[in-house]
Amino acid sequence: MGKERMKTQRSGRAEGNGVTISYRCFGTGRDVVLIHGFAANSAFWNIRILLTLARHCRVTAYDLRGHGYSSMPATGYTPTHMAADLDMLLDHLGIERAHLVGHSFGGTVALQYGLLHPERVRGITMADSRVRSLQPTQRPRDWANWPEARENLRQMGIEIDADEKEAGLFLLEQLARPQWLEQREKLKGTQLFVPFCRKGGGRRSAERWTRLLNTTSARQDLVRAEGLTPETIATLDLPVLGVYGEKTRLLPSLRGLQELIPDFRSVLVPGRGHFFPLTDPDLFIRVLLDFLAETGWCGDDEPVAARSVSGVDRETGPVLQP
Repeated sequence: MGKERMKTQRSGRAEGNGVTISYRCFGTGRDVVLIHGFAANSAFWNIRILLTLARHCRVTAYDLRGHGYSSMPATGYTPTHMAADLDMLLDHLGIERAHLVGHSFGGTVALQYGLLHPERVRGITMADSRVRSLQPTQRPRDWANWPEARENLRQMGIEIDADEKEAGLFLLEQLARPQWLEQREKLKGTQLFVPFCRKGGGRRSAERWTRLLNTTSARQDLVRAEGLTPETIATLDLPVLGVYGEKTRLLPSLRGLQELIPDFRSVLVPGRGHFFPLTDPDLFIRVLLDFLAETGWCGDDEPVAARSVSGVDRETGPVLQP
């Protein structure tokens, strides 16, 4: 697969809602839309994920407003605004219904869109997503490996308060600074990986993230839970898959989703952290294709991950073995 190349079937920009959204489409068939998270862009989705999915369906990867090659308006960065952008993009591409796949904040956007427009969604895959109404804070002192993580950060010259409520955003902002370029490279393959390594978008992504936080309302908008309350989430009548790394800081969100969403499946990936779709794409695509096939949307007749999943139960979900 390493030597295979994939040609973009269609790329362009969709305009509406006071924003221009950049996108790329691959393959043919039923639609799957990929939504990246904070500080990333459509390049987050590893070529192996795109290549494999494109064999079964039409894949659309796009840049959220303020990210990648999409425009950066002064305001409008809540999940509701992002869902409106997604709706505009689907209209532009003539997509009537799609399966939504979101990593981190992208999963929150997918969830918000599914609640607002369930008729246009076949299913949702949330990869390591934090839902703020279910997990209001993300404090370092709550991390299972906080002493080790604190020491690693100190060695890099970064100090973070143990009670910092938005630790993820704090670290993304710190590590986007130019002086941390070489240090970011050292984080590849670790649980502190950030999407500013050359593999994940590099210096341009870091500069754009800093600009977004400092010149727009994103800093305030991105942390708003808005309509994603437990009561609202519980009304979702769609199949949802939650795929989370065993070492993620976001397991409280997974547990809340398990309790609230009637048709919810979960997969826990042992030994992996928040960015496992980028660092371990083969693991992620195996589970995703199974879910697409199970829900009758697209994929192989025989689930590709069936031999790798065991221990299925409602409490913890299946465990994907690397």
